[in-house]
Amino acid sequence: MYAGADGTVIDTPFTAGGGNKIIIDHGVVNGVNLTTTYLHLQSYAVKSGSVSSGQVVAYAGTTGSSTACHLHFETRENGITVNPMNWL
Repeated sequence: MYAGADGTVIDTPFTAGGGNKIIIDHGVVNGVNLTTTYLHLQSYAVKSGSVSSGQVVAYAGTTGSSTACHLHFETRENGITVNPMNWL
């Protein structure tokens, strides 16, 4: 998995549903606090600190309640999940 934009890794928790996940805070962008979350990861390339756009941050897997290897990707504006297509 590659960081979608410059930011800071703020957490790398394990959750029952999402498995291994990484949360990146991209700061205030277009007036909202933007974060991205990558779930069901096999392992991490980065667990803390700053990341650059396009940097490898983790590897795809099937952790948590996943039944096959895939990525669950989320974007959040001020903590609310929004359509990632709005940020492409």
